[in-house]
Amino acid sequence: MTSGNDAGNPPGSRPPGYYAEDHCALNWRFVSAGLLAPVVVIAAIVAAVALDNAASWVLLGVMLLGTMTWVAFGQMLPYAWPLGIRLDSDGLRVGGVRWAEQHPGRARRKATVPRQYSQVFACRWDGVQHIGVTRDRKAIRTSIRHAPHGIRRTPLGNLAVPFMRAAVVILVDLEQCTLPSIGPARGLLSVNWSSPGFHQRLWVVPTRHPAELEAALAALPLPPGTVGDPYPGTADQPSIADWLAS
Repeated sequence: MTSGNDAGNPPGSRPPGYYAEDHCALNWRFVSAGLLAPVVVIAAIVAAVALDNAASWVLLGVMLLGTMTWVAFGQMLPYAWPLGIRLDSDGLRVGGVRWAEQHPGRARRKATVPRQYSQVFACRWDGVQHIGVTRDRKAIRTSIRHAPHGIRRTPLGNLAVPFMRAAVVILVDLEQCTLPSIGPARGLLSVNWSSPGFHQRLWVVPTRHPAELEAALAALPLPPGTVGDPYPGTADQPSIADWLAS
């Protein structure tokens, strides 16, 4: 296992790609919570100032609802914005892969737990023990619940985001991976996001194109049984809960 903020980003040309997806976390509900909720709150404040007292109470409720939506979901949008997926002949890379490709050899600043989405997690194919796309609602909810973003001790590589409908789930051998160095967030603005993270064998990454990703995975030259439904519910396969256990 190696580590560093330039993980998986050697300078020079990249190998031929099997699959590439940028901004894979940006489902419309998540984007709405991050961008539209603040706009609604500001509009409600302006309208409340201009209108009478009766309407102001209604607008106050709108402001509270918009604020709660942003706090619960939308504030993670800037952190998750860079998230992407790359599958190529060298292996897989997830995280801030587009920025890393555009700036080979350079490291992003502020490699903290809430900003793990902008770092690069890379694994060679011989280190990938299982990989597949899930749309299972229970698995999705579990992944989101286990991605606390520094609110408490956080499993790194679980890059789940609110409202995601599908994700690629990857079980890796950490000894075959190149992992970013990520520390806990510090400072007054991060007082509620300051818990440390820990590297673990399960990576979860949202996808906006599950069918295309499944087709790309099916074409990979991997050993039989490596690619498939990551939530089969069978006794001889680890469950999502088992994979998420630290």
